[in-house]
Amino acid sequence: MKTILVAINAKYEHEGLAAWYLKAACLNNGVDITVLQYSINDSNQKIWSGIIDEEPDVACFSCYIWNRILVQNLISDLKKVRPETVVVVGGPEVCYEGAEDDFKSYGADYVIKGEGENQLPGLLLKLKDQENIETVYRPSEDLEDKGYVSPFIPEYLDRINGRISYIESSRGCPYNCSYCLSSISRGLEYFPLEEIFGGINALVDAGAKVIKFIDRSFNVNNRHSLEIWKYIKRFSKENVTFHFEINPDRLNDEQMKILYEMPNGLIQIEAGIQSTNPETLKAVSRVMDVDLALENIRKIMSWGNIHVHADLIAGLPYEDMDSFKKSFNAIYSVKAHHLQLGFLKLLQGTRIRDEAEKHHYQYRSYPPYEVLSNRYMSPKEIMMLKGIEEALDRFCNSGRLNFTLDYVQTLFPSAFDLYHDLSLWLKERKWLFMPFSAIRLYELFRDFSLEAGADPEILESLLCLDYVCSLKTTAIPEALLNPNGSKAGLVALEPGDFADREWIDSVGRNQFRRRFIGLEGYCPVINGLNIEYKRSRAVVDTKDVDPVTGRAGLTVG
Repeated sequence: MKTILVAINAKYEHEGLAAWYLKAACLNNGVDITVLQYSINDSNQKIWSGIIDEEPDVACFSCYIWNRILVQNLISDLKKVRPETVVVVGGPEVCYEGAEDDFKSYGADYVIKGEGENQLPGLLLKLKDQENIETVYRPSEDLEDKGYVSPFIPEYLDRINGRISYIESSRGCPYNCSYCLSSISRGLEYFPLEEIFGGINALVDAGAKVIKFIDRSFNVNNRHSLEIWKYIKRFSKENVTFHFEINPDRLNDEQMKILYEMPNGLIQIEAGIQSTNPETLKAVSRVMDVDLALENIRKIMSWGNIHVHADLIAGLPYEDMDSFKKSFNAIYSVKAHHLQLGFLKLLQGTRIRDEAEKHHYQYRSYPPYEVLSNRYMSPKEIMMLKGIEEALDRFCNSGRLNFTLDYVQTLFPSAFDLYHDLSLWLKERKWLFMPFSAIRLYELFRDFSLEAGADPEILESLLCLDYVCSLKTTAIPEALLNPNGSKAGLVALEPGDFADREWIDSVGRNQFRRRFIGLEGYCPVINGLNIEYKRSRAVVDTKDVDPVTGRAGLTVG
């Protein structure tokens, strides 16, 4: 019996775990299965050709919000040309009540709900023996539960060199957020630490670029999280980064201490705040001490050794525009390296979707089921926030304008007002949602900032410093260096302009020009809690790259 498992990832560099858990479980039960891995960026013809070439007796599909429509169409097409092929579908998009009817209408024969490791092997064995099975497969008790199944089989490890890989040390979530699919399941299971350590070793040895723990609330179990954080410190010399999704208000003194001691760039943390409105958080059953969460993130940011990703959700209950603006400004103020402004998705099976009528939700009827409007925000306001999301992602999250953004923000009442006005400015000039180059980004932000009242000389200096630090180059484009045809703002220095001639000679003048750039202009100088812009000299070392920010090192003075 030829069985294939079709897995279509959100991106090529993201190698999902589900298919490999299932294959490992099948192998453990003596069932052979072929995994076909694609991404949604692959052409439909490539995926279709791969399936047909296999001539499968059984075709299994792993279904998520990013591939649901494609998977349904593939099932429909497959049943037209190979009606004898048995189609099995599982994944988050089949967990809701009535999913079996939806997928059966496209031609699916069986639906597996919930965890598949102990279900798919049993189903395939029954199909092989030609037993009668219900459409929604439920495992029989005669299939032995073989405990933890490691997805890190050789076939998987051969694929992840230089890519993002995933690992989970626990499954489930102790919280009950109404918009999350994890709220559907009950319980929280922790996997054996020795198995997790073995998985980490295998992923590092295989050359994974990033190892992302997909635990929903990694740090809620103190001992478990500390043991893993202690273990990964041994990989500080390896070219790998570990990513964790944490609850920042649940970080205790022990956890903060070990995070403080982490080598620069070894880990990233993702902290979901979502909103600072107490009524909103209560409505979605999200339990959080927001003030403590923000305070802990600020502390971590002050250390400079950990990349911080903060999350904010637009479209939640009781969050009108004024409330959202407060949430945005509060979360932005912690200066996380990446602030993700996401939009509520009313996923099938979640409580927030069941309460849609209560809050007058209008949302897309197709994946990803994103909010269009609700009782608290009009369609125009949601679209306005979409523009802010675009401006935030391009100009802030890119990490290309760190110095300049700090300065330009002082020209606006708040950070929200800055990105609101920037998005409108881009929209008026037909640049919003349009692709543009790195140099165009700097030119656009320069023009916007000048119109907002920025000092031309300070702005020129900061833009050029940002340019050479973020692109790690010693060449500044002429248009950026002299936007008004004047050299009064910033001056590029020659090696001979520096007083420390011994240092220049030790580096070598030719090597200096390739690696370093000296500039004289208005540089940011931190004075207590404030940033002052004083005319001084700065040196950028393009080889001294911060592993946390990816920017070149800057020395002022």
